[in-house]
Amino acid sequence: MSAARGEAIEHFVAKWQRREPEMAQAEVFCPPPMRPRYRAWGSLLHELREAAFELSDPRVAEVKSQWWAEELLGLAEGRSRHPVTAPLAGTPADWPALVRALVALPAQPARPGDTAAALARFDVIAAAIAQAEAQVFDSTPGPRDADAVAVHLLLHRLPEGLAADDQAGLPMNLLARHGLTAAQVSAGQGEPLLRDWAGELLAALPPASSHPGLFRRLRGGFDRARLARLAAGRGFQPPGPFATLLRAWRLARQG
Repeated sequence: MSAARGEAIEHFVAKWQRREPEMAQAEVFCPPPMRPRYRAWGSLLHELREAAFELSDPRVAEVKSQWWAEELLGLAEGRSRHPVTAPLAGTPADWPALVRALVALPAQPARPGDTAAALARFDVIAAAIAQAEAQVFDSTPGPRDADAVAVHLLLHRLPEGLAADDQAGLPMNLLARHGLTAAQVSAGQGEPLLRDWAGELLAALPPASSHPGLFRRLRGGFDRARLARLAAGRGFQPPGPFATLLRAWRLARQG
């Protein structure tokens, strides 16, 4: 990678790590030869998540998703235009499968009736991400890696996604149980509902030890910690740096 591209990727790595500071701390436990892929893969997933789920203008989201689809198809041929894909060029991942999953996401998804339906929305893209991730890191995909990816996507729609058109994918049965509208939850009236939502996502999240790959094992363990805090009414932020570092060390040792 050229020096210019090496400097350019730092912007996107920093953008990702502001959202997922645990992964910045955990990087020290990634073997040095794999760290460029660790940083690039995390940054790429962040960019794809933003393009697919977090842009308020659906037309902009469609254009960005299409651009990333073309970029991923270029990776399949060993080409890269973006700084975050440069370290991934040449990896034998099934990029076309990820492209198909990305473009198949509905622009205006139906509101899920329950947690199972909310997770099912991400079945295809979560499976494609899990498969590509294992290939990027020369690992074997775990049987429940895709489940962890789906939970991750829903967790990280919070809290900003509550004001989006899909209200962060909150299932209708939870809104009915608590007698709230999505607008009331977005306005800050739904802490008990969000505690229940975190509990349901926590129940759906596989144990971190089920993931052979270090990246997903770390992310799954950190998501479990975030969900436990949210379920206990302690907000959306991750645990503090010392607790995170200790957790990262334990998760890394499970491999």
